[in-house]
Amino acid sequence: MKTELINEFYLMQQSRASVDYNEMVYDRVYTPIKHANWKMTTWISERGHMLMNMEIKLNSSMKHLRKKYLKF
Repeated sequence: MKTELINEFYLMQQSRASVDYNEMVYDRVYTPIKHANWKMTTWISERGHMLMNMEIKLNSSMKHLRKKYLKF
């Protein structure tokens, strides 16, 4: 009986070890990296959209000013 319990405990520890290690790697490594990548991607995307809008606004303003003041 005692050896059966020891064997069962040993098998349970072995089966838990791989699951816990995979979960630990996922929780401590993959999830923070995934979150950081998402934040950087959205930040870069938002900045790109802002710069494109500024360029469009600047080009239309320059076009208007050229037409108004630079008549050759």
